[in-house]
Amino acid sequence: MGFYDVLGRALKTAFVSVIERGKEKEMDVVLTTFTPVHFEGDWDKLGACTKTTPYREGEKVLEVMNEEMRRVGVEKVEVARVRVRDFSKVRFRVLDVSKIALLSPDGHPGPYMNPNPFANGVGEHVQNDCVHWCLPGPIDTWDWIFLDLILRDS
Repeated sequence: MGFYDVLGRALKTAFVSVIERGKEKEMDVVLTTFTPVHFEGDWDKLGACTKTTPYREGEKVLEVMNEEMRRVGVEKVEVARVRVRDFSKVRFRVLDVSKIALLSPDGHPGPYMNPNPFANGVGEHVQNDCVHWCLPGPIDTWDWIFLDLILRDS
């Protein structure tokens, strides 16, 4: 069983459980798609996320793993939507942030995951966090998209 099969099965199991519990009450299920990392170089070989401005449209594309993770999530939501269409009060939706996140490498904490990372000079190895999102910008945008998604169907 491959990595993407495991993700697909996990989503299917979770969605089936929600469907079974949600037959009597109205419920919204929103899956946020996978967000890419922005290491320049390998993450385990001193890779860093040094870009401080967004990429331009077309400058960067989702790579195989990121695109496949996104595809699996979107596909499983669509399967769940079809499954509940005529009998359930559960609504399945996708908050698709993969492509917009791809364009925003400036939203990672980088070396600033720790306060004052260069207080003692630049060390031989500077640990970077190019996976998590915490800086203003991308996360705020996702919040606005999520709010729009909620309000649109209210």
